[in-house]
Amino acid sequence: MEKQNKIKLNKIIICILILFVFSIANAQEKIPNGLEERIEQIRKDWNIPGMAVAIIKGDKVIYANGFGVRELGKSAKVDEKTLFAVGSTTKAMTVATLGMLVDDEKLNWDDRVIDILPGFRMYDAYATAEMRVRDLLTHKSGLTRGDQVWFGSSMNQQEVFHSIRYLKPAYSFRSTYNYQNLMYLTAGLVSAEMHGDSWDNVMYKRFFRPLKMRTSVTNLRDLAKRSNVATPHGIVDYSGKLQPIEDRNLDNISPAGSVYSNVLEMSNWIRLNMNNGMFEGKKILSEAVVNEMQAPQMHASYSGVDEVTNFSLYGLGWRLSDYRGYKMVSHGGGIDGFITWTGFISEIDLGWVVVNNGGMSASYSVGREIIDAFLGKADDIDWSGKDKKTYDKAIAVQDSIRNDVDSRRVSNTRPRLKNSGYKGEYDHDFYGKMTVSTSGNDLILSRGDALKGTLSHWHYDTFRVRWNSPRERGRYGHEFITFHFDARNETNILVRSMDGKPMYFIKVKDN
Repeated sequence: MEKQNKIKLNKIIICILILFVFSIANAQEKIPNGLEERIEQIRKDWNIPGMAVAIIKGDKVIYANGFGVRELGKSAKVDEKTLFAVGSTTKAMTVATLGMLVDDEKLNWDDRVIDILPGFRMYDAYATAEMRVRDLLTHKSGLTRGDQVWFGSSMNQQEVFHSIRYLKPAYSFRSTYNYQNLMYLTAGLVSAEMHGDSWDNVMYKRFFRPLKMRTSVTNLRDLAKRSNVATPHGIVDYSGKLQPIEDRNLDNISPAGSVYSNVLEMSNWIRLNMNNGMFEGKKILSEAVVNEMQAPQMHASYSGVDEVTNFSLYGLGWRLSDYRGYKMVSHGGGIDGFITWTGFISEIDLGWVVVNNGGMSASYSVGREIIDAFLGKADDIDWSGKDKKTYDKAIAVQDSIRNDVDSRRVSNTRPRLKNSGYKGEYDHDFYGKMTVSTSGNDLILSRGDALKGTLSHWHYDTFRVRWNSPRERGRYGHEFITFHFDARNETNILVRSMDGKPMYFIKVKDN
């Protein structure tokens, strides 16, 4: 009898202990009071359709939730499993696949790119010969961005890769930080070549699978097989009104930013980085590789420096900065209606993933609100209010530029030629081909099958482009082309503003 009573007592004690431990764990898992309400208020203040947030503490996701809707005008809610385009946060994932090769002793960070990809060429012969894998990942190629070669382009990966040789450098090789997506395309091709498989397959097999990122995808074809997906939104036609837009096909630059994921699965990736390459007891990356990714490689001046941040550096696929005296590792991602911010501060065991489908920088505001809440500084700085003022100012500047352009239009002028006289194929070594054709009384500008728009006469031989796709007609999408003529009036040259600089397309064929 006494023995039975002892057994019962022990069971009771064990139960009490379990409940006690459970209650402590629950208490530890709570997020700071008012934080959830603050996140929702920020979403509303920015008029963002949908947002999702995950918070990691130690090696555990202590909070994951969705706010708002997947698409304006529809009822489907965002939750922690809703897929969003995570943009350039893909870059560190691409680096991780290279890090796996380093761990496999098949690759060294300082291997020459041309030894792996014999077709690799830069405009500068020295950069061609000396470009290392590390250089691809640290934005010190010396190139301008040149994003229009892939953005809205019908070129495939190999065509974009081939075009790199025609992009003139803006800076000396390794002298200056300048963000560069084309080098990350090249890094993805290095990973694919060394793995003996496509970059997409490498991501699914070696990255998504071991990290249990079961619904994450690398392209729109696979995204179409998913049901819980957020729709991107943007402002078109200077309307000031947010509306749904098409997803951007990023197949031709995928290693730089094509991943779609949700905050729960992205949290697994953050947990790995916070735990020196370990995920749920398994080593995915060595501690040496993780440390190298998070180590300063290049000074990186960017707009994220503020009153609590004194320096900005770049690692391998990660931005490195200080935040209130702590080392912060983070990266943002933005592509057509989606903004993501991921990061962590190891010293306080805190990580975060914030995504939204309004194309607004509020993801950064929410992220910093999360950090401050856990540091007990929730009322120190109104990050959302501060960032919204900066955003509204930028909008005002863009509106001012548009108004200035409108004011400089010269009335009562005519183009030199009839529409048929401008027809033809125009070529640029780097940006590729554009075609001018006619449809009825309209003059049509095409860039492969990806970009098509109608040209309306502005003044003299300058025409304004109205893109067919609402996605391309963004708030800042006032684009113009001007037709010029050589001394003999025999050769037309098409001029289009790209990356803020005039780019000259030479007429190579009449239509």
